[in-house]
Amino acid sequence: MHIREYVAADRDAAIACFRSNVPEFFSAEDEDWFKSALDEPDGPNFVVVSDGQVVGFGGYEVSTSYNHAVLVFGQIHARWHGKGLGSMLLQHRIEHLKAHAPPTKYLIIDTTLKVAPFYVRHGFEIVSHWREGFRDGADKVDLRLVLY
Repeated sequence: MHIREYVAADRDAAIACFRSNVPEFFSAEDEDWFKSALDEPDGPNFVVVSDGQVVGFGGYEVSTSYNHAVLVFGQIHARWHGKGLGSMLLQHRIEHLKAHAPPTKYLIIDTTLKVAPFYVRHGFEIVSHWREGFRDGADKVDLRLVLY
């Protein structure tokens, strides 16, 4: 099991990871947005690889205007949930951000009530909760991790 930078040849496998998490963690309407993140990334993206197979994807973007970076599309293929790969991918992105990006005080993410506890377990704090904050009617939770 290892993590490496995403390359265009990973696209179909990354989309398969995304689709395996619909509708439990992502809305099907988000697929076009996800594809644009693959094709025109605003920051580094990574894949989790097991036995040569891409089983996870995630990246981050560093704001040029604000003192934060944003986690984007962290996901593990549904067949691989519960094996610690999401934690491994999150830690990799945090370490990469600290080593390669300009000093950034906050790492932020918006997610659902179902996913928020994962980030809280990794030191993030909930900063806001928006009832029906996503267009599909799901509640939106904003979280942040203080990096320094």
